[in-house]
Amino acid sequence: LIEVVTSLGEDGRALSPWYYPAPEDYQAILEKHGLRVESIELIPRPTPLPNGMNGWLKTFAKPFLKPFKEEVHEQILKDAENLMLTTLCDKNGNWHADYVRLRVLARKC
Repeated sequence: LIEVVTSLGEDGRALSPWYYPAPEDYQAILEKHGLRVESIELIPRPTPLPNGMNGWLKTFAKPFLKPFKEEVHEQILKDAENLMLTTLCDKNGNWHADYVRLRVLARKC
């Protein structure tokens, strides 16, 4: 989505409602606020999308679509879906979201 809306002249990163810190960035935030991090790890959690990527995008991509006229929304979603086809869709046409869990064990100092 970021790539597609950026190609259309908008700042895709600024439109993103999501924040995905790297483990070391999140650890620094926790430590800054008085926590001692005992463990921190990223855990891949591929999640099946039974309604396909388009359904997921229609649910979660609204912030990316706001700057654009409604008549181009579907094309933006289709372009984003095409970019993800080779990495998030298997040979049988089954889509999955590449969710990643950030697991942290931290204690108050």
